[in-house]
Amino acid sequence: MKLLISYVVIIATTLLFQPLTAPESLPETTAYEATVLYAGPSDSFQQLGKLNPGLHITIIERNHTGIWVHIQRKADDKVVQDGWVISAYLNRDDTLQFGDLPINTIVGDADPSTVNSRSMARLYAVPVIPTISDAMVELYQRGQTLGNASNAITKVGDSLSANVQYLIPMSNPEEKLGPYGYLADTVAYYGASIATDSVAARIGMSTYGIVDPFWADKEKCQGAETPLDCEYRLKKPSVAFIMFGPNDVRSMTDDKYAGQMRQIIEDSLEHGVIPVISTFSAHPDEEFFWQSVNFNLQLVALAEEYEIPLINLWAAARILPEYGLDRDKVHLKVSGFDYLKFDTGHEAFYGVSLHNLLSICTLDVIRKRLGIEVQK
Repeated sequence: MKLLISYVVIIATTLLFQPLTAPESLPETTAYEATVLYAGPSDSFQQLGKLNPGLHITIIERNHTGIWVHIQRKADDKVVQDGWVISAYLNRDDTLQFGDLPINTIVGDADPSTVNSRSMARLYAVPVIPTISDAMVELYQRGQTLGNASNAITKVGDSLSANVQYLIPMSNPEEKLGPYGYLADTVAYYGASIATDSVAARIGMSTYGIVDPFWADKEKCQGAETPLDCEYRLKKPSVAFIMFGPNDVRSMTDDKYAGQMRQIIEDSLEHGVIPVISTFSAHPDEEFFWQSVNFNLQLVALAEEYEIPLINLWAAARILPEYGLDRDKVHLKVSGFDYLKFDTGHEAFYGVSLHNLLSICTLDVIRKRLGIEVQK
């Protein structure tokens, strides 16, 4: 019986990773510098070698976002290289549009079996962008009866969320989406609503402060209103992007953190707002790395319990230089542009660019799941 199971696993693995025949209509390009070729769309998959610059390849398909693409290289009509690469390392022109590519729905976002740590393996196993549950569709509909605006979004969190280069660039019409043109409708639909600051996203904010009236903006908020309740009253958003952790990890236990996040989630649900929570990147050399892993696992558990969307920024950022973090190993690195710029692959080099892209991809999934059409 064990032998039969082994054969089944071998056959399934062979079918999963066997080279595909590339239709002639699929785009061709080259890498602009040497890049590692993997068996799947993550650095957790087996390395298959290197794709050298200047070699002509065909893009077969992409993962859900387009951050990774499956490529083939042929020589004398034979496939000589087949695997996944980070799309940012490929030369891009105006004809390359990820929206035109097939989406691979079989290979996962990571291969947790190759990860030595059980905790990190559990984190890697979580998809990078979420699917939207029926519960969130019902929540959105209830939010509409409460007066929430279908195209309004906001952000909730500490300095990483308060960063003016996070989500705010969606409101700048000078966008360069590059191959991510399939996200244009979503950016247009939600962009204008994020042009102003959030009273629920501030430098130094914690999961305690966000539900404490003491931290509320005295000019914009009422009486005993918390920063979170104040922001939801002012913006009437349908979606809130929530990320806490880099501050909290230094001052509280896993249980305390989970309890505070639970309160934030429940307050959001009470307002009819879809809470999109996010894991946060952490550097292995940072003092609180393993505590950060534990905090992120608490977020995964909460997302599963409440059936809310979760962006796995932690896993996606593993491929970035210094894990997408700046010199302090806490804040995400910024590109310096005040508009969305994905035409030159910034999402593979700057943590904030990646965070923006994953957030917009999640918004795109939410909009389509809710059946919201964009008028042109």
